[in-house]
Amino acid sequence: MTTSAYERAEAETAPVLAENIDKHPFIKCILKGTLTKSVYAAYLRETYHLVTQTPYFLSAAASHSDNEWLQDWFLDLARDERHHNRLCVRDLKRLGFDPDEYLGAVPGLGTWTMVGQNHYLARAANPVGIIGFAAATEGLGATLAPKVAESMRQYDFAKDALSFLRVHSTEDQEHIETVRKGFDHCAQSSETYTVMVASWKYTLRAYAQLFTDALERGGSDLANAAPRIG
Repeated sequence: MTTSAYERAEAETAPVLAENIDKHPFIKCILKGTLTKSVYAAYLRETYHLVTQTPYFLSAAASHSDNEWLQDWFLDLARDERHHNRLCVRDLKRLGFDPDEYLGAVPGLGTWTMVGQNHYLARAANPVGIIGFAAATEGLGATLAPKVAESMRQYDFAKDALSFLRVHSTEDQEHIETVRKGFDHCAQSSETYTVMVASWKYTLRAYAQLFTDALERGGSDLANAAPRIG
């Protein structure tokens, strides 16, 4: 049976996923029923800053790509990713937070790293690397978000504040197939394969840092056991 480039990359990045995401205290506390409102709000804030920038670096990647197929791929995904920050705002309001005040904080290291990485790839390096970022994030949305969204139903404070998780647990099922197609299309050279896999791995580590940032900024003592970049 022939293995696709995406499937090879998925196997290559699986240990990073297992070590940094699957074992993360943030995920464990959600599933065990010990998540607090302040930690969840901190997660939404970090996510807000990330998804606010996503359409911009996807559009920049399109404008810096010579390949017309890839330009269309980036623009189609950018269109789908618009306004997801509004979901975070809606959820924060339903948690009782004032978004104008609460979202004023500088994003943590995890979000900062992913935003910086992708603007760098789009403008100064190789835009195709952003497909590796998409593989990591859409993969988490397709596999982890449904389980997390279901577990979040146990929390009274979150029952009306799950817009972001619910949307991504369904939309990302479709997006991951788009990412798979884009990855296989662009993995025809070892150079592009390498940069996509590197971005995939770095994104998983940065996303784990986003979870760590949420624990720290939400005042959880679980932050001491959480993985960090570096």
